[in-house]
Amino acid sequence: MRKLLIIFSFAAVLAASQSCKKTSFVEKFDKSPEARMADSIAFVRKTLTSASNGWIAVTPVFFGGGYGFYMKFDDSMNVTMYSDLLDQFASTSYTSHTRVRADMGVALTFDSYNYITELNDPDNNVRNGYGGDIDYIYDHTNGDSIVFLGKRYRQPLSFVKATVAQQAAYESGGYLTAIQAFKDFFTANQNAYITLDDGTKISIEPNASNDLNAGKRITLTALDPKNNITSAMAKFAYTIDQMAILDSGVNIAGLRFTKIAWKDNSTLAIYTSDGKEFVIKNSPAPILPLYMLMGVKYSSLYEPYQTIYPGTSTDGAAMLNAYQNGLSHVPSGSGGYYVFNWGSISLQWNLANQRVSFIGYCTQSGAQATPNNTGAGWTTTIVYTYTVDDAGNYTFTKFSNASGGYVSSLMTGLDAFFTSNTIKLGYYIDPATNAVYGQVSSIENPGISMTFSLLQ
Repeated sequence: MRKLLIIFSFAAVLAASQSCKKTSFVEKFDKSPEARMADSIAFVRKTLTSASNGWIAVTPVFFGGGYGFYMKFDDSMNVTMYSDLLDQFASTSYTSHTRVRADMGVALTFDSYNYITELNDPDNNVRNGYGGDIDYIYDHTNGDSIVFLGKRYRQPLSFVKATVAQQAAYESGGYLTAIQAFKDFFTANQNAYITLDDGTKISIEPNASNDLNAGKRITLTALDPKNNITSAMAKFAYTIDQMAILDSGVNIAGLRFTKIAWKDNSTLAIYTSDGKEFVIKNSPAPILPLYMLMGVKYSSLYEPYQTIYPGTSTDGAAMLNAYQNGLSHVPSGSGGYYVFNWGSISLQWNLANQRVSFIGYCTQSGAQATPNNTGAGWTTTIVYTYTVDDAGNYTFTKFSNASGGYVSSLMTGLDAFFTSNTIKLGYYIDPATNAVYGQVSSIENPGISMTFSLLQ
């Protein structure tokens, strides 16, 4: 009987416990999905429209570089914006309509033409546009910032609230002035660099163009005290007071650099993610030896048709002209000759295989080819293996004889020079223009030197 009483008592306690759990249960979601979405839409809309001084926004695009915007939303979700895509966009505002709606989450949709839709326009001389979106899905907020992700290309569009002073600067034409000041600095300081505490030097090279492959990107190249070289690149955008380095910054030499900004009216500095400041200086010539950059930063030395660059010696010019002037009368091997109306010379580095290709290009199309010889023409290629000593001096050894094309007979003089001389690479700075070239010279015959364009 006692055992039965204990069992009945336990059953009663258990039933009471289960009854208590049922009556105290609260649903995890106290609203319907539709109501929760409506709340989220209202939150994003209010966040965007309640920024009384507007927003500073930046975004990388999928195919191109990075771009900056100033945007101010009114209560009807009309947005007035400026952009660094073009000078006229930075100085002239444009107003269009936007929506906040449900679409794979809460979406900010730019549903009429404006500066941000330019990045999505396939008719803007780019087949797929720049890889920008018109629909951006809300991701998160953090203090005075709000972040969206492009629906198609998944690139972040990041907003930070502007101050009163920043709004005034954007609206009074200060954006274009700020952008031009950054451009002017790097035009005047073409060999910009910083020095780290351990002696490592890092060159800083922004490309301010809108070129899909290289524009609106910044390259940092580091040379440490042991002569180790590394290079890293990220996209950037101009704001009213900085060059914002996107893609979470540039990681190099153990640091993450996230912005370039003015330390004072004449001093530009680059800053790390933890706020460390490095003043940007300038060198008369690139700080990194050219031989360390071939195949790393620069792919080729290039000489276009009938061009003799400053810094080329008389003997060097004679060898280059033997090729360039000979294009109009190239022996065919059967008693006749070929006539070419354009051509070029390039030395292309392959660091992985430790080879250099000497390429002669020729065409009869009447149109100039690109530096990478993608025009309608022919290439003749001689390949060398090489060794390079600690001073940066090259020794070329023939790997394969001339093949392809029609101009092997025009390449013999330069071929003999490359294989019978120790080759030294250096920079040549044109005193008239400050343009920087790559210079090839001979150790054994110092009177022979040739300068070339440096191609990345």
